[in-house]
Amino acid sequence: MEAEIDALRREREEKIRQIAEKRKQVEELRKKRSERAAQAKSAQGTLASNVDSLVAEILGGAASSRASPEAPLKELSEKSRSSPPGPGERSLSFQQEVSIAAVDIEPDGHVSYERSCQTDLRASDVEGGGGNAGGQGAVSKSSTSILMKMADRAKNRVLTGTTSATQEERRLKRAAEAKSSEPERPEIKELSAEERQKLEGHPDYKAFFERATLLVERALGQEAWDIALDFKNTSAEQAEGGADALKHVDDYSEEKWAKGRCVTDLRFSPHRQEIFISAYHQKTNPELSDPDGCMLVWNLTMKNRPEVAFSAPSAVLTAIPHKFDPALFYGGTYSGAILLWDTRQKAGPVLKTPLSGKGHAHPVSAMEQVGTQNATNLVTASNDGRLCVWSLAMLNTPQETFDLKNESKAGRREPSVMSFSFPENETNILYVGSEDGVMWQVNLRGSKPGIAELYEGHDGPVTGVHMHPHQGNDSGISSDTTTDLCLTSSFDWSVKLWRVKHFQSPVLTLDAFEDYVYDVRWHPTHPACFASTDGEGHVDLWNLNKNIESPVLRCENPNNRRLALNKCHWSIDGRKLATGDSEGTVSVYAADRSVAQPRNEDFVQFQERVRQLKPTAQRSRDGYDSRLASMAR
Repeated sequence: MEAEIDALRREREEKIRQIAEKRKQVEELRKKRSERAAQAKSAQGTLASNVDSLVAEILGGAASSRASPEAPLKELSEKSRSSPPGPGERSLSFQQEVSIAAVDIEPDGHVSYERSCQTDLRASDVEGGGGNAGGQGAVSKSSTSILMKMADRAKNRVLTGTTSATQEERRLKRAAEAKSSEPERPEIKELSAEERQKLEGHPDYKAFFERATLLVERALGQEAWDIALDFKNTSAEQAEGGADALKHVDDYSEEKWAKGRCVTDLRFSPHRQEIFISAYHQKTNPELSDPDGCMLVWNLTMKNRPEVAFSAPSAVLTAIPHKFDPALFYGGTYSGAILLWDTRQKAGPVLKTPLSGKGHAHPVSAMEQVGTQNATNLVTASNDGRLCVWSLAMLNTPQETFDLKNESKAGRREPSVMSFSFPENETNILYVGSEDGVMWQVNLRGSKPGIAELYEGHDGPVTGVHMHPHQGNDSGISSDTTTDLCLTSSFDWSVKLWRVKHFQSPVLTLDAFEDYVYDVRWHPTHPACFASTDGEGHVDLWNLNKNIESPVLRCENPNNRRLALNKCHWSIDGRKLATGDSEGTVSVYAADRSVAQPRNEDFVQFQERVRQLKPTAQRSRDGYDSRLASMAR
């Protein structure tokens, strides 16, 4: 504070000193001006005296030079009166005449000078312009021209300030200012092929284009959908679910095998709770030594490296562990081959199905092992609509092959399989999700094998299908209530809940997403909970007992990586959830005890909630019937 006061004091003293100097300069200028005025006055008096002396000499004598100028005239008049003129002389008579003329002199305009008005005249030139000839010659022609220019500018300023502009001039001036202030429209330039290719390859343009196309797809696919609606859950029910219901534990990635590969499938081992497998696609920029695909076996206690690494001659799209042998693993590839890996053998596959007309010739997109230990089969599906049932003892040729086709009045439809799911303890019926947005019920055996029912509700490819796991009779919940339920995820930014045994339309639509939904999985122990992953990198935990519109918890990647999460899978006990992204990283989350160990009230509440779920059209029809019945009463 004292320093600021001292600074202000010093500043005040400096200002006082500057003011004193200015006053001193003003006094000097006044003194010089008075001296110049005195010199000019003395020069004028000298000039008048010189003229008087010259007139006196002409009229006659140095003596009369001291008299007034009228003295000679008076003397001549006295002489003429005293002596009359001779015959040869003329008489001189003087008469004084006074004439007055009226002259109008215009007043000089008021000249105002600004503080910025300056001149190149030096002080010596001004001071030397007094009565001597040397001083007058000191003012050069350049100085005179400068003074003339200054006078012209001053006159123009006076005229401009005193003359009022007309209304038309003002209007023109305003129009000119407005025109000058308007930004010039840039000329539209058409890009060349090279420039367009460079622009389209820029990462910012790619991100914008992907996001814009998502919005357009969503707007076109839904007839009644508000693009500006915020589906984020801000209710108290989300807080009730708790931020600790799902916690991020760790990330699992490997530089040599997994870095730069897309995770295509995830499965927990049914034998050991700490073991899970992950399948990978091709590398973005592969080297010559890199295999086309791979499958890694991870241990939750080993973060830095996988426990076992298996290579594949083609990209692995799906992989599962053997239900009854912990050393065997199966995988479906992009080339259509089914691979068998054994942890007791080399890193490559120990068995591979040949390419034949009975097997798969297109990418194998889904795989599941069904049956018991003594009678088990492997069911696979490719994106050309072919289903194959394999015997694990012989993988040369499939036991059964089904080419899915649907003949109807509307025409022939051949679904392209993206995912499928079996109900619990079921080996004959499965539900298939296709690229045309339809879910199909397929019978593997019976009088009419093939497509039996279709369920339309999605506006984009169905990326994930999962039937509700059977909870058993210990919980007191009816098995018909749970095995009837099916969850589907799609590119139309939604997850839908179906009651496949009662309705062919979804009974619940969850739209709290802003990107593709890639996978959805029921919780293995909690009847009302399930998890979903989307293209924005979100892991959503849902609890239908608490909220049927928004997730109770949304987890984002702790490293702020906004990468698409392609797959998710729960452990057998429901305590761990694994998710895989598009860059080869597997993230593991731990579930809270309230999720992993549900109460009996949760089962009862969920059973009651499911019974109330009906399609929109069915709910409207039931309401109409109830109103008719009340009117009849």
